[in-house]
Amino acid sequence: MGTILVTGFTGTVGREVADALISMGESPVCAVRNPGKAEADFAGSYEFVKLDYNDPQTYGSALKGIDRVFLMFPPEISFAAFHAFIGKMKEEAVKHITYLSLKDVQYVPFLPHFKNEKEIKRTGIPYTFLRAGYFMQNLNLFLLDELREEDRIFVAAGRGKTSFIDVRDIAEVAALSLIEPEKHRNASYPLTGSESLDFFKVADMMTEVLGRKITYTNPTVKDFKIRMLSKGLDSGYVQVVTGIHFATKLGLAKGVTKVFQELTGKQPRSMKQYLEDYKPIWKQAGR
Repeated sequence: MGTILVTGFTGTVGREVADALISMGESPVCAVRNPGKAEADFAGSYEFVKLDYNDPQTYGSALKGIDRVFLMFPPEISFAAFHAFIGKMKEEAVKHITYLSLKDVQYVPFLPHFKNEKEIKRTGIPYTFLRAGYFMQNLNLFLLDELREEDRIFVAAGRGKTSFIDVRDIAEVAALSLIEPEKHRNASYPLTGSESLDFFKVADMMTEVLGRKITYTNPTVKDFKIRMLSKGLDSGYVQVVTGIHFATKLGLAKGVTKVFQELTGKQPRSMKQYLEDYKPIWKQAGR
């Protein structure tokens, strides 16, 4: 077989996928907008190639020698640009796409992943859709400053429960699907952890692990958007995140599956394990 291309390397999941592939003996190529900066910023055995969705001239070189792709959708990118890249994969005879989607997206047509899954199917390229539950790592990424500075979880999810999953577990399934694509051909995997939790419970668990009071403030959608936009976050990204939490608020995100166990023969990481592993990240500045 040819080489695996990993997109989204500088985001939440892509680097974990690259690391999982390397641990399994693969040598993936990681797509980034600035390879020189990536080489300086990230230590490790990574090979980088330039890919800018807004520059179609980078598509061909990024896909040279590639036959399998781990694909993620950057919310700030237009559908036109993203779908143009999907079309280029067809032209370049890519043999398999593993696409990071969202759990139950087939029932939520207003989310961008619904349209992206449809476009991938339209090309006829064999695929694996990873319909993942809510990332535990959101707590140490886009929610990090609220936790460090305000001791609060600030998302508009009401009392809805969500089936959290550790990104490291998603990456393991992604790597398996790329290494043995025939076993996972045209499969859609709803991936979750083993428990469904609301954010009040998560706040209580963080309080116990971190040794200081963490509160889930349960803001309104309006207040959440105002706060996120005031930080300079991209409006398209904020809209996607708002939609994800609104689905949680409606009770649509609470379902738990055993797909991870069935595919790997292991139990998924628990929220408690994740919090213990990442505990130093939430240390308050100056304390």
